[in-house]
Amino acid sequence: MKKQGTRMREQGSEQMAALLREAMPPVPERANQSHDLWPAMARKLHAEAAPEPVRVHVPWFDWALAAGLLASLALFPAWIPVLLYYL
Repeated sequence: MKKQGTRMREQGSEQMAALLREAMPPVPERANQSHDLWPAMARKLHAEAAPEPVRVHVPWFDWALAAGLLASLALFPAWIPVLLYYL
């Protein structure tokens, strides 16, 4: 009984291998194609590099919040350790 099960598994695996070979034909090798992609990637990164530094725009209300925080800390210096504790 075990021998028949083993034979059926072998036949099943051979059939599966044949189906896989049919579904996925081998990829042809290209002699002129390089397998190392890093040089092309490095060229692309250098070509896309920004020639000038990026400027960051900070909205006015962020400056207002920072000024309010500094003013409140100047008026109530006891809040400084509390603020540092929660940061």
